[in-house]
Amino acid sequence: EDVIIGPVLRDFLAMVPVPEWHLVFLDPGAAAIAEREGKRSKIAYGERWTIDYLQAVLREETDKIGLWLDSGALSAEQTVEEILADPRASLVRK
Repeated sequence: EDVIIGPVLRDFLAMVPVPEWHLVFLDPGAAAIAEREGKRSKIAYGERWTIDYLQAVLREETDKIGLWLDSGALSAEQTVEEILADPRASLVRK
């Protein structure tokens, strides 16, 4: 798990030494992110990495490859079920 979005995504993927992989972007709405963040003991967002900033980079500057999933209304279990429902949806080939 990591956040590799925007123009650097293609550079990163070029370094992955496999011909294909599965790529999933979880893209819940800002309200869902803020609610989840409020329940965590560790703070992931701040002045530099705001929810709005990261969502803009994800949605406006990231190539639309792999599976994009709005997980805002889904539990962790439901999110996994959605990802596994169609493994081909997240498949990316070089």
